[in-house]
Amino acid sequence: MSTVFYRKWRPTRFSDVVGQEHITDTLRRAVLSDRVAHAYLFTGPRGVGKTSTARILAKAINADLDENGDPIPDSETSIAIDEGRFMDLIEIDGASNRGVGDIRELRERVLLRPTVGKFKVYIIDEVHMLTTEAFNALLKTLEEPPPQVVMILATTDIHRVPATIISRCQRFDFRRLTPDDVIGRLILICDVEEIDCEPGVLELVARAAWGSLRDAENLLEQLAVSYGSGEITEDHARELLGIGDISSARNLANAVLTRDTKRALEIIEEEASRGAELKGLRDSTISALRGGLLAKHGIASLYGQLGDAPDLDPEAMNASSEQMLHAISVFGQNERFGEASSPLALEIAALKAIASPPTPQPAPQSARQPAQQPARRQPAPQQRRPATTPTAPTTPAPSTPAPSSLQPTETSTESRILEEIEKAAGSPLRTVFAQVSFIGPNEGVLILQPKYANTADRLRDIWNNAEQRTKLRPAFQAVYGAEIRVQLQQTPPTQDSTTPTQDAPQRPAPTPTQFPQPTNSPNTPDPQPKSPLTPELNTNPTVQNLRNLGARVINVEEP
Repeated sequence: MSTVFYRKWRPTRFSDVVGQEHITDTLRRAVLSDRVAHAYLFTGPRGVGKTSTARILAKAINADLDENGDPIPDSETSIAIDEGRFMDLIEIDGASNRGVGDIRELRERVLLRPTVGKFKVYIIDEVHMLTTEAFNALLKTLEEPPPQVVMILATTDIHRVPATIISRCQRFDFRRLTPDDVIGRLILICDVEEIDCEPGVLELVARAAWGSLRDAENLLEQLAVSYGSGEITEDHARELLGIGDISSARNLANAVLTRDTKRALEIIEEEASRGAELKGLRDSTISALRGGLLAKHGIASLYGQLGDAPDLDPEAMNASSEQMLHAISVFGQNERFGEASSPLALEIAALKAIASPPTPQPAPQSARQPAQQPARRQPAPQQRRPATTPTAPTTPAPSTPAPSSLQPTETSTESRILEEIEKAAGSPLRTVFAQVSFIGPNEGVLILQPKYANTADRLRDIWNNAEQRTKLRPAFQAVYGAEIRVQLQQTPPTQDSTTPTQDAPQRPAPTPTQFPQPTNSPNTPDPQPKSPLTPELNTNPTVQNLRNLGARVINVEEP
């Protein structure tokens, strides 16, 4: 049985590792200076050399080295490690040995001295699969292993490894390989394996592998097996790899960005009629749109070196970034686009991509500022009959509209007022006016009514300040028009006073109380119904004070 490419071409020296010089150079110097750590953590994407580097490190600390710090490949130790029969190299699959019992067994085995080498090396692959209990059991051994033990942990998901484990290791982050790194290695394999292919084939393979050398080697071997009798062409590679025709994908991208619905549907129908894989067409269209979006912002894509440059029509490049992003999002929403025999899914995606991107709706005022609730419709205040004589009625000014005859504005209008106030005078004033009801306008007059008693004083102080009033007036005019007049009502709706104050009012002199003053005297008959209290209680000063405040005393109980 033949050995697959990714095992046959596995790196055996530090210099054979592709694209990870920042790691291999450090490990070389550590071995040469005899400063090898007791624990290492290798993390990175799949197929970039984590396990291979761990094996090379095991060779380097157990075998003879050349002048560059690489293990000599012909030494007995190197050959034994390559063949998997070196007893002091123990590889553990973290996915299948993830329990606390497995780690306890490992903790007992590390106490044994090396059999044939200088160091016993443990490689735990996919270490993130260990359970929490297993990680806890590994902590002490990982921190203080025996002197002849080196532990190497490898993972593709560093976020699932506890911080207590990471802090006990020297961490090395493996990078995703660049297209040049992958193509250079594939060229070497093709020369040795006598694989004849067009230069564009290796570019397609490197793009499909997306930075994983193992995936690229697997794909190259598939092509060699499928079309090894002659030269491997780009069409062969596209057929096997499921990559759509680049020209068709670019034409579809041009039609989408220029909103040519007919042309887009024609391209999809042509590809479906000739039996092309529509998933590959979709993927290539996304790639072309991505390249156009990057080119629009002056960014040269790394993978654009692989013949994936957008090369879109100038008219298509005039599309906005929002439209390009909208098209990419639509084509990439469902991974099953184009997998069915019917092209309907891809046609729907193209039509949605041609449509204009949805306009984002602004967040409602209540969502942006939850602490500020919109003003609700205020009922007409119910006037309390004051405890006064009929000879002193209070009549409102004839020019002032009664609040009960006015309706408050809608919430959207009040939100606009608050926004204009914030623009004109800042957030502190907006906070004050959020506690104000805007009533009207009625005959060109807008009444500001405070909702709470403590708001009335703050509102009056602001409105009596000429500088603040100058800032606020444009906010009201921006919403209601230049002819609007603003009146200030100095009391909340639960109080009796409903007389508004005109623009630029003079601060009124404070009164001892906001309640009506009594006009009763001992010689004046009480306008209220006859009290059931005794004469002594009727003349009690406390009862008289309560009556002056508008209360009706019907009974008095002893404490």
